[in-house]
Amino acid sequence: MQTVKWALGCAIAGLLLSGCKEDSREALRDVPVEPSATLVTVEGTPITRAQLEQTIERTLGDSAPLVANEEVERKILESLVSSRSMALLAERELSASEREQLELKTLAYREELLVRHYLQAHATPEPVTTEAVAQYYERHPEEFGGGIEKSFEIIASSGELDEKQRTELIGLLSGAEVKGQDWAALVAGWRAAGRPLEYRQNRLKIELLDQPLRSLVEPTAVGSIAPLYADGQLLLVRVTGEERLPGKPLAEVSGLIRERLAPQALKAAVKALSEQAIKQVNVQYSSH
Repeated sequence: MQTVKWALGCAIAGLLLSGCKEDSREALRDVPVEPSATLVTVEGTPITRAQLEQTIERTLGDSAPLVANEEVERKILESLVSSRSMALLAERELSASEREQLELKTLAYREELLVRHYLQAHATPEPVTTEAVAQYYERHPEEFGGGIEKSFEIIASSGELDEKQRTELIGLLSGAEVKGQDWAALVAGWRAAGRPLEYRQNRLKIELLDQPLRSLVEPTAVGSIAPLYADGQLLLVRVTGEERLPGKPLAEVSGLIRERLAPQALKAAVKALSEQAIKQVNVQYSSH
């Protein structure tokens, strides 16, 4: 579908490069400059100078005053003739249901443009306050280099376990040996005895941990041990340290916070404006 849309877009853009040079050039030269002046008619439907200027602005954007010249105007006028011709032919081919759908889409697009105009004219969001910035900073320290970093060590089973192995390892990891012991040395001894276990240690911010490890490390206090059996693997985690990291100063990130909060302020302004608009018109829901 994207390929089709792209191809159609290219085809429409290509219309700007084709047309009847002499007729369009004469129309541009001889027709008065008034916006309502008709430059050409297609099956009796007019294309005015105002329509041409609006298409030039929409096509070229801010660069229109710099690049719009007689040749560019001619090509865009010819593109309007081509597109109007195809539109009229397409309209003749529409079934009644297709025509109805087109009307609905046209009405919806017109309403969208009107709403956009109304919002641009009336929706004035409240400035993001210093208090709101400070509150966001306090609630989300991890976004600004802060947060909590934990040190922990892990004993984990390696490979698939059969029922006998799982029962044996649960017994080992539930025993008194794991409390207060040097886990690295403990696991080295177990591995030497053929137990499928491995030892790891790490130091990471909580939000960087993947599940299910995060669910073990995050709530576990320093010195405490938490077990888990998930996806066929046994895990035993012991948290060995915790540090609250300093974040960037508020003054350094306040601008970024204001940018993040600005859409919320605009959303609130739009919501308030919507409520006001409904109060200013007559709304009647149909009932059966």
